[in-house]
Amino acid sequence: MSNDNLRGISLELDERNFAHVLSAVALVCLASRTPDAHPSESKCWWGEHGFSLSTAIEGAMLFDIADKFIRDIRWIPGIGGKEHGTFLVGSEIGSNPFISLADSGQDTSPLKTFAANQEPAKDLLDKQREKLLSPDGTESWLFQTAPGISSWGFDARVGSHAYDQGFSSNDEGSGDRDPIYPAVELLSIAAASFFVAIQGWQVDENSVGYAIWPQPVSMLLMPYAVAGRLAGIPARRYRVATRGGSYGKGAAFRYFPEAVPADDGRRKTNEHRTTNRGR
Repeated sequence: MSNDNLRGISLELDERNFAHVLSAVALVCLASRTPDAHPSESKCWWGEHGFSLSTAIEGAMLFDIADKFIRDIRWIPGIGGKEHGTFLVGSEIGSNPFISLADSGQDTSPLKTFAANQEPAKDLLDKQREKLLSPDGTESWLFQTAPGISSWGFDARVGSHAYDQGFSSNDEGSGDRDPIYPAVELLSIAAASFFVAIQGWQVDENSVGYAIWPQPVSMLLMPYAVAGRLAGIPARRYRVATRGGSYGKGAAFRYFPEAVPADDGRRKTNEHRTTNRGR
């Protein structure tokens, strides 16, 4: 296929936002399942202004494909805590990103950010789908907002508004609740459940790491590129640890703030541990 038939799709995604990285993963992996996209010839990469794809379908078609997939996601509860279960889309069985596979034996992963009394289906997935508007053929579908619903905690824009100030946004007097981005919420949980081995990103009980690549790579290699598993490809590595703001590790709701370069992440984690030992 000639490169003349490929179209450029540019998305204003932030490589330091864990939810944006996962959303990029979901969009690319869904496009790679679409024959009309000619995935074997398609490329994707991160640039100064966000995430880019070079593929044979228009952005509007990509959003339609993504919208249909995330509307079909279902959560099947398991036995045990609220985080036990699995995601389904039709007959396709996803993984459970809330369960850790670490050798240390912890039962939950950093991605289990919701409170113990919240149910993934009723309190998160279903409400996010209800608020999701259908694509209008523009990038606005990706960044639509909705108030008054819960987040998976992956989007730094959502948690920082309240937690970084040390109080609930419901108490600040503005009447402006934390914005939730339904498409990003649903795409990010889709990526974590269906398109990458997210447990392999886990650094420790609180942190995950991922890679960002500035050079075009095959769309089919996205899961390996974002995990930092492509030899010879320049990459920027990030690390992000969950936090509960002023409420400490035992906070009922946790979230992923903005990611930092991996070396900075390790240094800050060590500083945090040293500070805690001195208290």
